[in-house]
Amino acid sequence: MLRRLGAAVALVVSCWSSTARAAEVIAIPPHIQDMKLSTPRPVTDAQMHEFKQDFVDVDFNKDDQMDAQEVRAHFKGSISDAELFQFFLDSDKDTSGDVSLQEYVDYAAMLS
Repeated sequence: MLRRLGAAVALVVSCWSSTARAAEVIAIPPHIQDMKLSTPRPVTDAQMHEFKQDFVDVDFNKDDQMDAQEVRAHFKGSISDAELFQFFLDSDKDTSGDVSLQEYVDYAAMLS
């Protein structure tokens, strides 16, 4: 799976958690904390918590969607256009232009 996604995109996602943890940790809202999400492969409760925390940390406007501006802002411009494009190609399954929590969890679980 990592080969298909490309080393750069895999690196971006693997750094997501450490980048988020270096910044101020934002509390996971109850409606997200309580969500029961399916995953394409089994994940631990700790991994699911981490995926939800990553999502909340990136969703700056709290609309329960990640958009390209939020992802770029989260990485403070250090993500290339190609990496950003690849992330959305791989994670935005409904091609809405935004990544939902379920889409992000599916994507992150496949990289775990």
